[in-house]
Amino acid sequence: MTHISFYDDGTGEFIKQWPNWTGVVPVVGDMVVLHFGDNNEEECCYTVRLRVIDGTRPDLIKLYIRKCN
Repeated sequence: MTHISFYDDGTGEFIKQWPNWTGVVPVVGDMVVLHFGDNNEEECCYTVRLRVIDGTRPDLIKLYIRKCN
């Protein structure tokens, strides 16, 4: 299983994680929609700016994202 962690492109601050992700891994330029709130009632659109894959832990992927305007 792949674990994807999302970080703010400007500050490096952690935003959200998709644990045990089985879908397509976003690449640079993709838009991702992250959901927040107890019932996922809030959604925000982000653009992937950087993707980091560590060779020692290829199942852990870090995506640096920027909020869409």
